[in-house]
Amino acid sequence: MKRPLHIVTALFATLVVALPAWAAEEVVVPTDAAHHGGGGGMPQLNASTFPSQIFWLFVTFLLLFWLYRSKALPRVAAILEARQTRISADLDRAGKLREEAEAALVRYQQVVSDAQAKAGTQIRVTRERLVDESAKRQSELDAVLAARVAEAEQRIRASRESALADLNAVAIEVAQAAATRLIGREVSREAAEAALASVTKEAA
Repeated sequence: MKRPLHIVTALFATLVVALPAWAAEEVVVPTDAAHHGGGGGMPQLNASTFPSQIFWLFVTFLLLFWLYRSKALPRVAAILEARQTRISADLDRAGKLREEAEAALVRYQQVVSDAQAKAGTQIRVTRERLVDESAKRQSELDAVLAARVAEAEQRIRASRESALADLNAVAIEVAQAAATRLIGREVSREAAEAALASVTKEAA
């Protein structure tokens, strides 16, 4: 910035120094302009006014350059810097939000995994407990059924023995009665029992 400013300043200073000598030279006025009453042409082309024009041009240039450098350029730079800061802040916030979202996803997956593991453990424990309870109940039922079957078999055996005893008694009485009718005299109970035992043995 400083070097171009120095070059422009030197250039304008040279023009300011050289213009008075150029203005002192004779200005040729065209005959047509003199004939029509022209007073030396356009004022901005009059060489005698060049130094003042260049001076005010130089002053205006410096003023505009100062305004641009001290006012406009800092504002533009501030706007660009603010925009860059805002973009950087937005990017940082987006990065943080992304990290938070990824962390939340990891926590969610961990919670789901823990819940599945816990549910699997509870299901396994419940299944084992039900199997144990079922086996225990089955064992108790088997014991009850076995006791009832044994009791029933004992009752059946006792009933059969009782029925056989009653049947033997009836058979002995029938044999005694039949022998009495056949031979005309009574047969002792011992003899009837021996005869019944002999017949039963032969039948077996």
